[in-house]
Amino acid sequence: MPIRSGGRTGRKYFYRSETGEVTSSFDPNVPVGSNVYDDEVRKDQRSSQTRPTDDNSNRVRNIMDKLKGIGESPDDLMLEIMEALQDSVTPIPIPGKFYTYIYIAETPNIRYDQHPLIACTEIFQDNNAIYFIGFSYHWGKYRKYRIDRTVGQIYEVYPGEISDLREIPYAKYLNT
Repeated sequence: MPIRSGGRTGRKYFYRSETGEVTSSFDPNVPVGSNVYDDEVRKDQRSSQTRPTDDNSNRVRNIMDKLKGIGESPDDLMLEIMEALQDSVTPIPIPGKFYTYIYIAETPNIRYDQHPLIACTEIFQDNNAIYFIGFSYHWGKYRKYRIDRTVGQIYEVYPGEISDLREIPYAKYLNT
């Protein structure tokens, strides 16, 4: 039975994920033997947007075992990832959020990633085209993308899923 942690620095507690029973605690408000699923026990004080997801709500972690057996083709991996993230499709990226999608660059003589994983930092319009800038986790630097060069859907990735996606070798580098 996996043990999870909750609370905050200096007041952490540990509990069994299936039963919610607190096994050890440094928080006087969360005694050993209490249950984190009961209303009287203080839960993790971080918002759901900033705390890591657990295995049950992390859509990527739920498919990690499946991904290991499909031959590691970037296209096959991307298809599995898109299926896992299908409930978070968005038409336009929002700065401050994370995304992955299929992209076809048109700038001649460049190398690009057809399956970017980015943290969107800016969106703007120029010459009737919408662009967005994002930090690419596959490149390790900022890149500019044109919205009409995305193919299909743009998938929002939740903060707790980024580290899992970074472990999957689904980048597909191509030359224009």
